[in-house]
Amino acid sequence: MENRQLLSKNATNWFRGIAAVMVVISHYAEWWAWFIPLEGNAELFRVALTKLGVYGVDLFFLFSGYAMVKSIGQERMHPAFIWKRIKNVYLPYFIITGAIELISGGFTSAGDFWVFASGYDLWYMFVLFIFYIGFIVIWTIMGGREVRVITFAIFTYVFSYILYNKGMNDFWYVSNITFALGIVIGEYEEPVKKMVKKAGIPAIVLLAVSMVFVVQSGLSAVPSAGEDEWLVWKQIGATLVWTLLIMIIAARWKFYDKLFITLGKNSLYIYLTHTFIFMRIVNFFEFGYAFRFALSAVVTVLVSVLCNFLISGFFRWISGKNNVPARQ
Repeated sequence: MENRQLLSKNATNWFRGIAAVMVVISHYAEWWAWFIPLEGNAELFRVALTKLGVYGVDLFFLFSGYAMVKSIGQERMHPAFIWKRIKNVYLPYFIITGAIELISGGFTSAGDFWVFASGYDLWYMFVLFIFYIGFIVIWTIMGGREVRVITFAIFTYVFSYILYNKGMNDFWYVSNITFALGIVIGEYEEPVKKMVKKAGIPAIVLLAVSMVFVVQSGLSAVPSAGEDEWLVWKQIGATLVWTLLIMIIAARWKFYDKLFITLGKNSLYIYLTHTFIFMRIVNFFEFGYAFRFALSAVVTVLVSVLCNFLISGFFRWISGKNNVPARQ
């Protein structure tokens, strides 16, 4: 373990694939109520499925924060890191979401375009972009991992507090802590490795048992700004239990099947396309609701893989052209 990263690429992609499935299922569960009224345990089950997206986002942020630290590869910020974030995240978002916006009627004002360009309508992308910008600024102007980690923690708190007071009081702010946690794990990887090795199976069992608390917290009502603030801390505690459990499992587990690794590699495209494919394409057909969801899932994966292949291939082609040596 000492000679490898704590979280391998296979582990990261596998759990990203799991997270993508959780997010998609949570949205499908929300839309399920359109087709059939549910009561009692059936409705409770549907609501529970809608909460999966919260914990899926926790995983995305955890692994994104970790990947940011591992990707930078040196003490200070450098242009290659910034370009990689733009190429791998922002431009795919801009292309895919821009195409969806144009198909849906285009932009009616400069304000509409700014909302799209900032990712504001897709809360996950907006928060992710803010974290990227904060990371780039902090790692550009500050040296020393302690200073950077503390500053990013303060940045996360201030940003989350602003969201909270604006009434964005769902996992907009609760999941934010997991991005900062991923950064801490990346910066202090060697000590964390030793802790994970010592903790072992007992820690996994303890955290797994604590998942009862996580589930109970996830099904509780979302607190309003300024009210029942203890629920906020309860949900933050649940988030920490969940993400620490996944972090330890990801560090120790050696089996990862290719299906979820593939889904993980295409998770950004799955997130960007799955709503449009269901709402604007599959849902127009007179199929049973279960078949609509199944067909939407299959089409989403196929479209996502294709989009990733085309966009990534285009950037590789551009990079190859720029690296061609000049003729003598």
